Amino acid sequence: MDSERYARLRELFLAVEELPADEQVAYLQSQVGDDQELIDEVLSLLEEHDEESARIEGNAAKPPPLPSTGEASDSESASRRPGQATTDDENASASVAPFLPSADQPLKSAGGQRQVVGDARPAHSHSTRSNLPGSGALTQRGPNRTHAGKRYRKDSINAPNAAAGLWKYRVRRQRRFNSGWLWLAAILPTALMGWWTYHKVTNVLRNAAANEVIGIADSVSVSIDRFLDDQARLVQSWSRQPDVRDAILELIEIADEKEPVEKLKQAPQTEQIKEQLVALSQREDIKFVVWDRTGMIVASWLDDRADVGGTVAPDGAAKLALAMRGETVLFGPEILKPDDSGFIPETDRPVMAIIVPVYSQDDRIVASMLIRGFGMFDEFDEIFRQASVPGRLDVYAVNGDGTMVTNSPSALLWIGASGTPDEVEFIADRMRVTDPGKETPRSSLPNESRTVQPLTYAVARVTSSDDGLRMDGYRNYAGTPVVGAWRWLADWELGVIVERTYSNTFETAGIVLLGFVILGMLLTITALIAAARIARRTVMSQAAVHPLSRYELIKELGSGGMGVVYKARHTQLGRDTALKVLRGDRGNEEDQLRFDREAKLAASLSSPHTVTIYDYGRNDDGEAYCVMEFLRGITLDDVVARSGYQEYGRALYVLRQICDSLGEAHHLGLVHRDIKPQNVMLSLDASVGDWAVVFDFGLAKPLQTDIDAYQTTETIWAGTPMYMAPERYREPNKIDPRSDIYSVGCVAYFLLAGRPPYLESDPESLFALVLTEDPISIGVHRDETVPRQIDALVRRCMAKRAEDRYQTIDDLAKDLDRLIALFPWTVDDARGWWRVHGEEIN
Repeated sequence: MDSERYARLRELFLAVEELPADEQVAYLQSQVGDDQELIDEVLSLLEEHDEESARIEGNAAKPPPLPSTGEASDSESASRRPGQATTDDENASASVAPFLPSADQPLKSAGGQRQVVGDARPAHSHSTRSNLPGSGALTQRGPNRTHAGKRYRKDSINAPNAAAGLWKYRVRRQRRFNSGWLWLAAILPTALMGWWTYHKVTNVLRNAAANEVIGIADSVSVSIDRFLDDQARLVQSWSRQPDVRDAILELIEIADEKEPVEKLKQAPQTEQIKEQLVALSQREDIKFVVWDRTGMIVASWLDDRADVGGTVAPDGAAKLALAMRGETVLFGPEILKPDDSGFIPETDRPVMAIIVPVYSQDDRIVASMLIRGFGMFDEFDEIFRQASVPGRLDVYAVNGDGTMVTNSPSALLWIGASGTPDEVEFIADRMRVTDPGKETPRSSLPNESRTVQPLTYAVARVTSSDDGLRMDGYRNYAGTPVVGAWRWLADWELGVIVERTYSNTFETAGIVLLGFVILGMLLTITALIAAARIARRTVMSQAAVHPLSRYELIKELGSGGMGVVYKARHTQLGRDTALKVLRGDRGNEEDQLRFDREAKLAASLSSPHTVTIYDYGRNDDGEAYCVMEFLRGITLDDVVARSGYQEYGRALYVLRQICDSLGEAHHLGLVHRDIKPQNVMLSLDASVGDWAVVFDFGLAKPLQTDIDAYQTTETIWAGTPMYMAPERYREPNKIDPRSDIYSVGCVAYFLLAGRPPYLESDPESLFALVLTEDPISIGVHRDETVPRQIDALVRRCMAKRAEDRYQTIDDLAKDLDRLIALFPWTVDDARGWWRVHGEEIN
């Protein structure tokens, strides 16, 4: 059973497991048609499935719950179900959806979702703050994960990562106690010296490691580019050799005759080509194939000429078309497979080949020729092997699908059961480089689970044509935390990855930190025994009168341009909330007024598809805070990253809910101005299926200005360029609801195509595309014809002129209602998707 059929079998089993027995067969028949074998396989699994035994076994296998003071999973994600209280699900992924403006500081992210705070970039995401391709174009953006964070007890004195401004009055009063001074006198010098030394060592190690991986990535990229260019020039010279070219031209003349296949099989020119290539390459086993302009094989190295008269395989037609246009094309590295023409590979190892055009005497392209078998892959693989240092540096190449195409020594060691590479001869073109979600001691090939796992951070970025570096750690194919650099070779459609284990990189810094921690403990243990009770009593008495004393801080979720956001819990109601506090360095009057405006604008909205504001105010020191709904789920950006382009019905259903949110805002004279996939949270509601919530109103502005309210004036663009309407580039300060409609059209395109409408990283080029060019047809990305009504709706939303779009969001909603009836998306459909792609969330 191949991976595709296995995934289909798993999806069907999960879908029918909860259905009544009398409905299961009918549901299967409606899903698979006449594939009775697949139906029988599902029914067989259902017969052997004992739900109660599985539940008992599953509970027994679960690790014991961590104490409240220990390490807890930082994989809490944000989604909201209407009318339902949220709980702290330790296996969910946390994402807060407040309305912060763009920020420069990255946020912590966990469990496959990013914690979205305005435009802040998640620290462990394949998406960037600029929201340019590479985040999911690829869908190909895979899920984003991080290490576990700390959980704190209710009686804990210190809140983790708390902004100094939030609890600064506690520190001031605590210092009035002699016990506090005793503690400070003991720990402060040690802490400062330890902090300074640790960060100095960490920075030195970080810079050294960054220079190393960048240098190796650049060096290998240059070597590979030069090597492949040399190989291409060599093959081109062979194809232009007079005897070879004349023989091919004679074969092309025979191919133009009626019923030419038998003549081609008997033609002596084929043997002449082979003899010349053997002489030129000095290799007896060199192999070649020649196609005419129709894609028919007119000659090959096979002695029996069995493939002559056949046509190019479908998956090679695109490369052949490029060669027919005069380009030199790289084939592989790839493991060859038998095809319908009777071709049987002579090796099970990966091969590389060069495809070149063949020119006539008058410089017209009349044929294409592939040449392989002259040791190209072995030399290619050797470049990466020499750059790798097992246990320290892992250097390998990937193709555009994220498949490893070189024999990484580190990967071979990981695959080998005995810890040696002898048990697995090669790994190239046999493993998709995905994130397994946790560190695994070893794996086996082939691994079917890798067809549904997300790509690793580095591979997701490099397959999006992105060059980059990441030093704060991400998981590799073995689930091991690593740092790395990557380069994309666009001419050859190959990516170069250089990775180094995180623990190896910062091992010295950890030893330094541990030494100072032990020293600090020895110096302060006596002082802490005397001071702990007094300090605790002081802090608790101070907290009782603080405006936020009814909220328990659990952890910091992130910091944006205006404020710091925490996950908090109401101590009386037990409800999780997102608590945003104005940053201590943004306390001037202008920032205070901007913070007020942002909270009031969002609080004026009550749609169930808009994030809800619970509370707002200031403490005695004038610090502003805002309490809002804590969302659980994943953003639309992550939805596409997990499963690619979406079903027509699902996209329409989600867009209709976005229109509900924007419809209320527009009727109240408010324009969002930053609608994009990262600002829409999706979750599963038990009664209605997919449930979308729009958040981040930090860039929202009213249509009619209020002279009594603080106003902002833009002289530069505010929003995400890839999803901004053309008129907003020309007049940044112009407020028009139809700009939101354009952004909704971009989100529709993203959901239906699986990638943004414009894949351009250079800002000037991106602006030019948005202003003048239409995006590639959705059908090209889906490889199918898109229903005319849906294509027309998206094109109308994304019209360059505002007058050509829907004039109101209500007009768009009416057309969506009409199309939803034609392309339904049911609750069962939603449950099936979330069961396969969102088990760790719901």
